[in-house]
This record gives sequence, C-alpha cells and structure tokens, in this order.
Amino acid sequence: MVSSAAWLSTKLGASPKVLSALETYRTAIGRIGKGTGPNAIRHRRDAQKAMLDAQGAVPCWVMSHAKVSETLPAQLGCFDLVTVDEASQSNLWALPAVLRGKKLLVVGDDKQVSPDGGFISATHIQGLKDRFLSDQPYATVLTPEKSLYDLASTVFAANKLMLREHFRCVPAIIAYSNQTFYDNFIQPLRIPKASERIDPPLVDIYIQGGTRGVKDVNREEAEAVSEEIQAILNDRRFAGRTIGVVSLLGPDQAKFIDSEVRKRCDAAELLRRRFSCGDARLFQGSERDIMFLSMVVDPANCKALSGNMFEQRFNVAASRARDRMYLVRSVQLSDLSHADNLRRGLLGHFSKPLDGSTDETTSLLDECESGFEKQVYSELFSRGYRVVPQVRAGSFRIDMVVEGANDTRLAIECDGDEFHGPDRWAADMTRQRVLERAGWTFWRCFASTWAMRRDEVLKELLNRLTAMGIEPLGALERMPSQVEYRPWRHVGLDDPSNDATAAALKAAIGE
Repeated sequence: MVSSAAWLSTKLGASPKVLSALETYRTAIGRIGKGTGPNAIRHRRDAQKAMLDAQGAVPCWVMSHAKVSETLPAQLGCFDLVTVDEASQSNLWALPAVLRGKKLLVVGDDKQVSPDGGFISATHIQGLKDRFLSDQPYATVLTPEKSLYDLASTVFAANKLMLREHFRCVPAIIAYSNQTFYDNFIQPLRIPKASERIDPPLVDIYIQGGTRGVKDVNREEAEAVSEEIQAILNDRRFAGRTIGVVSLLGPDQAKFIDSEVRKRCDAAELLRRRFSCGDARLFQGSERDIMFLSMVVDPANCKALSGNMFEQRFNVAASRARDRMYLVRSVQLSDLSHADNLRRGLLGHFSKPLDGSTDETTSLLDECESGFEKQVYSELFSRGYRVVPQVRAGSFRIDMVVEGANDTRLAIECDGDEFHGPDRWAADMTRQRVLERAGWTFWRCFASTWAMRRDEVLKELLNRLTAMGIEPLGALERMPSQVEYRPWRHVGLDDPSNDATAAALKAAIGE
C-alpha cells in the first residue's frame, strides 16, 4: 500500500514533461540491453538526456556504479544524499557516484572481501600516483587494491560508526567470525523461531581419505557435499530452504561441486533453492539458509594461509549461513600447522562453539539462575510447555522463553526484588526495548508479587500464553546439541563392506 501510494503521488505531482522524460528513459534503458549492439551508444545518449528532466521526479534512484555514470547527469552534488552499500567491494570506479552527492553515507566492512590489485604492476601504480596525485593528501588509499570503504574510513575517520547488532546468523554460526575477526564486539540478536530452527546448527563432516588433487579439486569432499544436498532436497523438513556452497581454496572446487550437484538433483528445484557454488566473493552481500564450506586441502597438501585477503574470505564464508553451516574437511586439527590460524580456528569452532557455554548434559532446570526462576519454570514444565531458560540475545539474556506453534513465543523476565529495584528499572526497560525491536514480546513479574499472589500471577501468565496462541507442545529437559560430528568415506564398488557402509551413510544423513 505504501509503495503504491508513493508511486501514485509521484505521478500526480509530475508534469507532462517529466512523465514523458521518465517514459523516454525507461524505453532507452530497455533498448540498451547488454550494451553491445550498434545502437547502444545512441540509446545511452537518449537515456542521459531524458534523465536531466526525470531525475527530480523520483526521490530515490537505486542502481549500480556503472549505471550511475551511464545515465545520471554528470553534475556535482545533484543529489541530497548518496548511499554506497557493500562499499568494501567497491573500488575507485565508485567515485563518480560519490561526487554526485551533497552528503555521503558509506556502508561496508573492511573485514570482508575487498578489491584485488594483485595483478597490477606496482611500478605502474606508483608512476600514476606521482603524476596525478602528488598533491593529494590521501594518495596512499587512492590505489586499485583499496576499496571505497577504505578511502572513506581514512578521510572521514572521525565520523565512523560500527553497527554492532547482527540479525542474519544464529548465534552458534556467527560466533566464529565474532570471536576471530571482531573481538566479540558483535551482538547476535537473531534467535530462530521454531519453523526456522535447524538442530544442530553446525555439522562437521570429516572425509576419511579425502585428497586434494589436480587443480585444487577434492573429489571426495565434492561427493559428500552433493550427496548431502540431495538428501536435503528429498527431506520435507528442509522444504524451501536455500542452499549455497563455498570453496575455501580456489574456484575449481566450486565448479566441480556445482557439476556434481546438478548431475544428482533437479535443476528446477535447485533454482527454487537459489543454489549457487563459488568462492567467498560470490556470496558477499548475500545469504542462504544452509551453507557448505569445502576446505579442499588434505594432510599432505595443506600450506598455511595468512594475510588479510584470506582472513576476509574466511570471514565472509563463515557468516553467510542463516540456520545451518556444514564444514566438509579432509584434515584433522593435528594435520594443521600452528601457523595456519585460519583453518585451525574454524575447525576449533566446530568442536567448541559459543565458547563451550552450551552444555547438552545439563538439565534445563539447572540453567535457571534463581529459586524464583526455577519455580516459574517448573510450573510451566509440569503443564507441558516448551520452556528454554537463559536464552542469549546479543549481550543480553532472557530469563526464559516459552515457544508455541506457528512461531509464537513469549519472553519471561523474573525480576528478583534485590537485583531489580527502582535503580535498575530504567536499564531493564532500555534492554527490553532493544529486544522488542528484534521482535520479542515480554511478560514480567517481581519475585515479591509471585510469593504473595502466586496462583493469581500464574493464572495471568497462562492466560497471556493462551491469548498469544501458545499451547503446550511437549516439555524439553535438555538443550539440543550445537554440533553434529559425522565421519564420511568414499564407498567403492569393489569394497566388500559397500552395502553396510552405504546403509550407515544413509542413516546418518536421514534418508
């Protein structure tokens, strides 16, 4: 409704001349096509001319850097604001778009993949800098391997702001990047709903006998990935889940996995699942519900990775999955040198995510931090409600969460009078507002109120759950595991244990 109203207002407020210019622009852009035809130059010229009148009619234009230079008037400050998203991927070719703004908002992350200037002659770059940028105070960052984000961070260092709240990955997935690259500065606020949650969120597949062959292709890892994807497509529990695969060493492994998956799986279904294979650069700015990371290397061919370029790639690769991330590897921790911090860190994360804070052997009742919380938990548990205590959301903890059908859930705060007196009310409400912005609904109760009017307060809580449509789904006694470890080995046709091993593999992947 808002979108339709905005376009209607734009049309009603535009003069016939402007409407004609917009239609001329639309037609010219459509005829440019790939820009290789004999009349492409003429159509670009028509689009540029029409844009002189059409620009002001639409309050916000969204386009790539190339389209900006191709169609918008080359006029300094012709827009009140220019926003550059994914600026860490933008190189100096983004500067023409920047110059068209009176104000500039640059959004990016220097911990993610940046432009690669490795194949450009350093002598040639230095010669151009000496010739054209000798008086430029920021000449050091005006080079091909630097991104627009690097330039903006240098020029506008005083106006730099880090966005801490993270809404893409479940906590167990983003914990690796948070600890390794961001010094635990990120606050993961996405706690998946029942329909989104995949348990466990991390799957570690060890390929017994996997080898890194010619052109950095590990056929055994590719076979394991394609086999697992086929199982996912055939499992109703994963219906509609999007899938991606990242090779952590070169593009050839990704190409090989892509061909293997397409041999096994229906092309139309893969298209519906937004299936893609590639390196980390392909997925920057994107996400999938389920991601596979293929490590490729084997014990005999495992040269340590170091440097900013590889750190950026690992960070992007390990932060694209929303609900489940697979690590497919042919090496163990003992095969990696201590200098290979990237691979060792990633492998270590799958053995102990979230700093080991989740203990599947501990009863959920024992997770409650006070007698008051235990009483509330026990009342709900005895009635069959699905209750999870001490749910982490960013830097906060929710005392307990009750889950119902259709993704309904209620956050319960049990405020002990000693620790939640008047001096804490402002902080508690600020914390609650942050979490409400992330989609949470709260119910609060003081310990003293519970002690004096327990039956009345409990009835109020049960009525609130009923009003929200939250009914007993069956109580949980322990938290589900965060990681599943799964050994895998290639089964040859001549292997006498072929049938038994194949049956075990099918059972492991849920076929």
